[in-house]
Amino acid sequence: MKLQQLAVVFIIIILPIALVLSEYTNINMQVLNKQAEYDNILLTSTYDAIRAFQMNTLNNGYSTISDSKIRDISASVNSFYNSLASSLGSSGYKIEDLQGYIPALLFTMYDGYYLYGDYQNIVTLEKDGDTYKQNYSTENTNSLKSTNGIKPYIYYTCEYKGSNKFDIIVNYTLDNYISVMGTDNSGNIINMSGYLINPSSVTKDASGNITAHGIEIKPEKLYEYAIVMDSGIDSINLTPANGGNPTYYQYVYYNHQKYYLDTNPEQRATSYNGINIFRLNNNLRTYLNESEANSLAKYVLNRDNANYTELNATSFIDNSAYKYYNDALEFSNKVINLFNGVSYNVVTDSYNNQVNYTKTANGEKVPIHTRTNYNVNEVFKISDSNDPEAEDSIFNEHRMDVIISSIESNLMSIIANFNLHQNSGYEFALPVMTEEDWYKITNNITVVTFMQGIPIGNYKYYSNYAVVANTKNKEFVSRDSIIIRDVETGNRSNDTLGTYHNPKCKDINDNNSGNLIGYNNIDYEQQTVSYDIIDPSSHSTVETKMLYYYPHSGSGAYECVIGKDEVKYTADNLILNTELKDENGNIIGNKPNQNVRKAYISALAREKYNLYKISDYFNKY
Repeated sequence: MKLQQLAVVFIIIILPIALVLSEYTNINMQVLNKQAEYDNILLTSTYDAIRAFQMNTLNNGYSTISDSKIRDISASVNSFYNSLASSLGSSGYKIEDLQGYIPALLFTMYDGYYLYGDYQNIVTLEKDGDTYKQNYSTENTNSLKSTNGIKPYIYYTCEYKGSNKFDIIVNYTLDNYISVMGTDNSGNIINMSGYLINPSSVTKDASGNITAHGIEIKPEKLYEYAIVMDSGIDSINLTPANGGNPTYYQYVYYNHQKYYLDTNPEQRATSYNGINIFRLNNNLRTYLNESEANSLAKYVLNRDNANYTELNATSFIDNSAYKYYNDALEFSNKVINLFNGVSYNVVTDSYNNQVNYTKTANGEKVPIHTRTNYNVNEVFKISDSNDPEAEDSIFNEHRMDVIISSIESNLMSIIANFNLHQNSGYEFALPVMTEEDWYKITNNITVVTFMQGIPIGNYKYYSNYAVVANTKNKEFVSRDSIIIRDVETGNRSNDTLGTYHNPKCKDINDNNSGNLIGYNNIDYEQQTVSYDIIDPSSHSTVETKMLYYYPHSGSGAYECVIGKDEVKYTADNLILNTELKDENGNIIGNKPNQNVRKAYISALAREKYNLYKISDYFNKY
């Protein structure tokens, strides 16, 4: 073939193909870049949402109360949309526009979850002259205007039915705390709540001493910094004690609240009544009266005739870890007896009708969540191989399956409803979520966001989700929430800088021989105290002042808190006292240090026991 002919072939055939391929590749690269850009924006906005929720709850004394929690979630939703609109503003999207691309937001809490999304307001307002009347008609509901908002709280619930009159509902949580309601085989009414543990891992001797997982559970001396406010002499202005500087107080837990021992007369408030014990109400110091102080003394000293005058720096000790295992032991034996010998089935629709597959954009069927193969009748047969405090127990697998099936069912419902009110031509659907993300959702307080339907070029649409865990909050103490430090450093009245560690750190497990104590990780977060300066004559605010402090000072160990290089052990290693193993089950290290285990197990039990739980009143069998 002559050169001229080759040139013609190149110009007429090969060059156009090359240009088309180049343009096609360029378009696909733009699509991929836009996809990556939106992924980053969605994740960043979700982080902003969780950060807003975290900051509000950490500085909110009522964050565990329902109404306050909803306000915090609403603020988190606003933060998400504002962040998203700010990042996508250059693309021409406003908050109102973005709501058409966000089919659902999921907020998982300790014992249930909220869904923010599209729903129909069945009760509408109709104008009648100059007034509006409520219309409760449910006819033609498809024509009703949809509303974006937070749907009612949904609990992690599963119902079990057996022979005779056995009908039990169990409310699960993000850990081993459950509420049990219903009727047993004989028709007796059951109402009880508590932490489910393996009774064979806990021993209680004739003197009442408790050993859990081989660790003797003893009372603890607890300390922390606090900035407290006092009522001023004029009863209008609040005055920060100690000049607004943090003071190191000894405290105990009682009824899910901290009670502080005041040993310094110079820091006493104008309301001081001669009893050196106070509690905080939005940082306002309130001293106990004699009746309250005596009730506290009976709780702390575990004696019916105890008197508050017996409480001092030596006797002011916390028994929460002991009470956790003492109450859990009693509760667990009741649960085991309730389910013992009963053959039952799960009757919860969301659990039984869980959609195992979903279709991707190209029609491929992909599993949503793969359940572990276990017999549901083994869930409450507690033993060393099925320890509810262990991650790989049947109970824990089932707990996660109950949570996943409930969330999955309601997400699919709210997204399907979202489709009814969109005219974009795009079909919104629950995306495939990884097992890693499901694990994060079922073991942490999280925010999960979904964004779909935004055109990204080449006739393609953006569709993805983001999951961010809130690891520092007042509502839930996870197995990763505990920080440990040396007791001597932690309990000095003039506490200065000290190093604190992750209890899973191999370095501290290999080298520690001292006395350790554990605290919740939120106690190492900065706390804020705000108060107004008020003009007594006009009662108007002249100035708002802010004070900052850390309940525990110090610096995180680089190898395990700042970095994660030495985080080798797992929570199961620490709780069950097992050797360090690799992913194949081969032993690669020793059992954890017993001092570390003692600090970790005691702190985890103490902090879990003192969480506020709405079902705490279920104490009957």
